[in-house]
Amino acid sequence: MPKDLFSVVEVNPRHGFARLRPDVGEGLLHAPLYPEEDSGEPPLQLRVGDRVTGQRRGQSVSEVAWVSRAEPPYELVERMGELLAKLERWEVRIPATAFDLAEHHWRESREDPLRLELLAQLPSFFDLELVHPYEDASLLERLEAAMQPYLPGFQVQPLQGRAAFRVQPGGTEVEAGEGSREAPGPTFAPLLVRVNALLEEAGAPVRWVPNEGDWILAPPALAELLVLHGVLGPRPAA
Repeated sequence: MPKDLFSVVEVNPRHGFARLRPDVGEGLLHAPLYPEEDSGEPPLQLRVGDRVTGQRRGQSVSEVAWVSRAEPPYELVERMGELLAKLERWEVRIPATAFDLAEHHWRESREDPLRLELLAQLPSFFDLELVHPYEDASLLERLEAAMQPYLPGFQVQPLQGRAAFRVQPGGTEVEAGEGSREAPGPTFAPLLVRVNALLEEAGAPVRWVPNEGDWILAPPALAELLVLHGVLGPRPAA
């Protein structure tokens, strides 16, 4: 069946829909805020000013595809360009243009390339894509390996029969926090507070920085830069 042409005139992220005005006919029709996953379109939100095609179905439109996309605000493109330049000073290189990053950020992309690339380059504490932290047998081994460049000989061992860890150097015992399967972060927060204290004592340039239920290993100034530019965060309390 032939598709009709529409202009996006309103978006409602809270309720997940957009309103489209047809080129032919009157009234407004509803469409999903994101094109269908199997449509072949990038996972970006519709924005006011977009031109799309779609199939009318009563008061809604399906099979939405872009004819043209409204450009992200110029100020956001500039800000992403500045961020890319600053990241290069930290030897973090992102294989994308400032325009592409601005569009993904502006359109609440489900596959934000900047975020994905950063998280690939900055070690994270959990491996949430593969295993729940409570079942991750290599979690503490990865922590030990990540710390060796900064704290040679660093070790952390769970204490048998107790919800606690012993941290070397120093032999400090750290009680686990009260977490849950739905929110495991608090279980490990006291441990990483102690690890960060050891990093500070050693004059190391990195810390475990809280980020949305996980932690990333990064220089604090770099982490603050990413939060400032809306790339990471909001960060939970440690």
